[in-house]
Amino acid sequence: MLRRLGIPWNDFRFWIIQFLVLGIDIGHLVLEQVQLLVGESELYLLSVSAYLVPVVYAGLTFGLKGALPTAIWSLVLSLPEISLHGWTTRAGILIQFAIVIAIGMIVAIRRDRERSAARALEQANQRLSRLNATASAVANSLDLNRVLRGTLRAGLSSSRDQVGWIRILNGPDMSAVTVIEVSDGDPHAVLDRVQENLTTAACRTGRDQFDDPTGTDVHTLVTALISEGRTVGALGISQGPQAIPLAELPVYGSIASQLGVALDNIRNHASTREALSELSEAKESLEIYIELATEAQEEERRRLSRELHDDTLQSLVVAKAKINAAGILGLPTKANERLSEVEQILDVTIDSVRRYCRDLRPSLLDDLGLVDAIDWLVASVASRTATEMVVDVTGQARRVGEHHELLIFRVVQEALRNVERHAGARHAWVGLDYGDETLSVFVTDDGRGLETGRRSGSGHPAVGLGLRGMDERAKLLKGSLIIESGPAGGTKVLLLVPLAP
Repeated sequence: MLRRLGIPWNDFRFWIIQFLVLGIDIGHLVLEQVQLLVGESELYLLSVSAYLVPVVYAGLTFGLKGALPTAIWSLVLSLPEISLHGWTTRAGILIQFAIVIAIGMIVAIRRDRERSAARALEQANQRLSRLNATASAVANSLDLNRVLRGTLRAGLSSSRDQVGWIRILNGPDMSAVTVIEVSDGDPHAVLDRVQENLTTAACRTGRDQFDDPTGTDVHTLVTALISEGRTVGALGISQGPQAIPLAELPVYGSIASQLGVALDNIRNHASTREALSELSEAKESLEIYIELATEAQEEERRRLSRELHDDTLQSLVVAKAKINAAGILGLPTKANERLSEVEQILDVTIDSVRRYCRDLRPSLLDDLGLVDAIDWLVASVASRTATEMVVDVTGQARRVGEHHELLIFRVVQEALRNVERHAGARHAWVGLDYGDETLSVFVTDDGRGLETGRRSGSGHPAVGLGLRGMDERAKLLKGSLIIESGPAGGTKVLLLVPLAP
């Protein structure tokens, strides 16, 4: 009976207060017996006021559930003694009791309100803590299983016997999964019939679902998970024997919203990762294609150089030899002059064809290496222009592989071709610096420079087939190409090539 009324019968402080009331009543009777208190005495009602102490203390300690029974207990103990007095004294005692009870009730009600406010603040802090924990759980990972279990652990209350679960429906980018956690102990393997039915209904309708709270010690709430405007699953919670407070409903709604955002992030991350994977594969395929195309181009140049040397050049040499032979046959002067002009043209053509052969595939590169090939290239360009050119080699020169040397040679060749055709430079410098791990190759001139200003080939492909070709060869070398051109003129092409140990 006391438990049903909410009276704190199992708290020893409550019984101390009741014995204090009994002591005040006994003391009042004793004082009356020794004639210290009589009905007409001014101090008679002072003993009644003493009941104010236990009543107020009960109100401060237990609230209304402690103050009200204490006040009634005080009045019950005083009724036999009140009945012995006249109506005037009775009225005074009852008025005094009314004042005591009123003060006790005011104090108790105030105390109950403060406790309710403190309890509400504590619950709000707990809800905020759970929301923050949930946000942290869903924000620090893109792994679906870790996010789901972290959300459930953050959402469950350690002070209650709760079961939480999250169901994700099967979709185009996520597989169906159900994760179950409990606040204390091992999680259940499957949901019971009520939990399963409510979860299915929430997934189907997209609305919150509740069980019938009557006749059961377990209460269940299921909230739909919404992602990108569609229902993708449900979040459920069961607890007992207390019903789920109405103030908790917005908390689980907020958790469901945060989880929906997390699912969006996971889905977008998966799509982005797949797109990046496809882009990486396409980039790798493109690099392989460029490498194969470059190798095919060099092989075609080798073939053309060989055919020009073995067929065209030999035919021109034979033609020149026949013209020389015809010149000693005693032909007329006019004929000899014409033959001499043709022979000079053939000499120029033979030199040009030889130069074309060397440009297409310099034999020095295969026979002597990169340094000698660049020496010949610089000398060849300098002989055709008014630009003074210098080659500077530092470090221990060594072979770096036929394929690498050919790519480096082509970059230097294209840079010198730009100096010859566009720069109008008076001086140019070509340098090779052999380091322990990197080969640095630069071509610098004091000419007009590039209109596009500073460019980094590894990060900003330049416009123009020549510069694009240099950039692609630098990528094939796994190196970097930097092209700098200042406003005052001059251009520097720097190629950094990593060397194998």
